[in-house]
Amino acid sequence: MELPSKVLVYSQILGLAGTPGTLIDIRSEGCYELRLTSQGKLHSVLLPISQTGLVFAEPEPDVEPETDIER
Repeated sequence: MELPSKVLVYSQILGLAGTPGTLIDIRSEGCYELRLTSQGKLHSVLLPISQTGLVFAEPEPDVEPETDIER
């Protein structure tokens, strides 16, 4: 995972449900450092890892399954 990364943020604390943001850091104190836009301005936010869901905005690349698998 490379930082910063574009993410969708889910957090009951701030009432976020799939809000676009940027993951800046995962801190050793147990929180995510994020940048979110609110009221047209960019804000830095710290949210606890245990109460925050993140989905990376970029989907995983399609991977073709290997057909020569021995069983």
